Formats: sequence, structure tokens, C-alpha cells
Amino acid sequence: MTIIMEYPALLLIVSFVFISIIINHILKSKLAMRTPKSTKFQPGPKPLPIIGNILELGTQPHQSLAKLSQTYGPIMTLKLGTITTIVISSPMLAKQILQKYDQIFSYRTIPDTIKVLDHHMYSVGWLQPSTQWRILRRVCATKVFSPKQLDSTQVLRQKKLRELMDFVKSKSEKGEVLNFSETCFTTVLNFISNAFFSMDLGHYDSSESQEFKDIIWSGGEAAEKPNVVDFFPFLGLLDPQGARARMTKHAKKLIAFLDGLIEERLKLRTLEIETTNKRGKDVLDSVLEVMLEENSQVTRLHVVHLFLVSILFNSSLKIS
Repeated sequence: MTIIMEYPALLLIVSFVFISIIINHILKSKLAMRTPKSTKFQPGPKPLPIIGNILELGTQPHQSLAKLSQTYGPIMTLKLGTITTIVISSPMLAKQILQKYDQIFSYRTIPDTIKVLDHHMYSVGWLQPSTQWRILRRVCATKVFSPKQLDSTQVLRQKKLRELMDFVKSKSEKGEVLNFSETCFTTVLNFISNAFFSMDLGHYDSSESQEFKDIIWSGGEAAEKPNVVDFFPFLGLLDPQGARARMTKHAKKLIAFLDGLIEERLKLRTLEIETTNKRGKDVLDSVLEVMLEENSQVTRLHVVHLFLVSILFNSSLKIS
């Protein structure tokens, strides 16, 4: 009774979510009974009411799916919440499907946290196949990940690797504890930030850069953690886990930082020849050249979100 009186809002939210799930399940069940079944799905494990087969994925989904495929075959159907999912576990079948129906399967399911600040509408990683997607893909292939660009950063990568080895050696000589996960995170972050922006975004044992690294790390964690909304999309407005709110908070800070870098670089373009000769041409220079071309379809927002997804990728390098 005390808990109910102290947390009435929490009780109301939990009750509303639970009732919403039940109502949604009942309505879909009735609709399915009235609608003739024109599509026959491949067999799979029998789903539980409401949650479907979510529990059968366990903590190691790839291993669970491999075991299930031994029972139900190389093509099976799973019900993950309200989402019907077809699982292909045979390399040969996957190859045939992706070759024959590549246009259909090129569309990606977009997690709810990726939709914050319309990231999925500007990022090449999440845009659906279209003219805009092909343009951004070409920019990435020629300006970001081209062999020439990668070769030009070889000396830089060697320099950052030496800095890592020197830091580890210093810690060892002093007999101090080394946070291996954070150290690797900082190193890879600086690999990318120097190639992109000609600057370090992280520093070893520095409280000044810790806040920025925490933002990147937390943003990556918010994006990769399981979210109930991805299984029950109708709960999107409620955001029961607060995943969208957390992701929005971190993404806003990163976008403001990246937009500031772009603004600063644009102001320096009047001194471009002198400045570029001193520090060398980086990825930001190359991408801005495309953005500033006449009739360019690459906007400033596209550039910001291109670098946003590249930086957030580093958070997946967390080592437990």
C-alpha cells in the first residue's frame, strides 16, 4: 500500500502499458481471425501470447537461433512481440535470397532510438535505397573510405599506436592500474577523429575529455541495448525504458559539437591553402568540398549525421 501511495504515477504508467499490450493483442487476434490467410509462413516455435518468441532468444541470440534451426529448418518464423520475423540460417539460401530479392531485403528495420532527431533520414547507414542514399554512398566510397584516404592516414595510425604503447609502458613502470577498455576506446576514437578532423577527441587520464567520451559511450550504449519499443512499436510515444530520451540527450550534444566543427572549418576556408598545407587535407575537408559544390544534394545535415554515426560506432568497442 505504501509503494502504491508513494508512486501513483509509476503504477499508472505500468498499468497503462500492460493494458495497452493486452488490448493490442486482442485486436490483432480478432483481425487475424477475420482476415483470410493468404500468406503462409514457414514453421517455427509456437509463440507465447503477447511476447511471442522473445524469451527463446536468450542472452546469446545467435546461438539460440542456430539451435532452433536444427528443429525447424533453415527457414523459420519467429514472433518477436508484434513483429513477425523470418530467420534464414542457411548460407546458401541467404545468398540466393539476397541475390534474387536484393531490392526487397535492402530495406532495414530501423530501431526506435535511431529515429531521434531524424537521424534515419540523413544518415547513409539508415537511409532506404534511393537517389539520396546512392549519392551519400558514393561520397563515403570516394571521400571517406577510399584506398587513397586510408593510405594517407597510415603514418597517423602508427603515431597513435606509439602513443598507446607509451601510455601503457608508463602505467606499467609506475605500477598503476590500467583501464584497458577505456584506453582502447580512447585510442580508436583518436584514430578516427584525427583522420576526420585532424584533432584528438580523447586524451589518456584526462578529466577534460572524460565528459565527451562519456557522451559518446552512453550514446552508443543507448543505441545498442534491447528496447521494448522495437518489439511493440505502439509503445513508442510512451518510451517506457527512456531509451529515446537518453539517446536524444546524447545525440543533441554530439550534433552541436559536430556542427561547431563544421562552422569553424567553413570560416577557415578563406585561409584554406595555407591551413591545409600545414595540417594536410582531412575527411572533413573532402566532404565539405562536395557539400559546397553547385547544385549539391549533400547538405550540412547530411555531413553532420555522417560523422555522428561514425563516431558513435566507437562505443561498440567497449570491452567488459
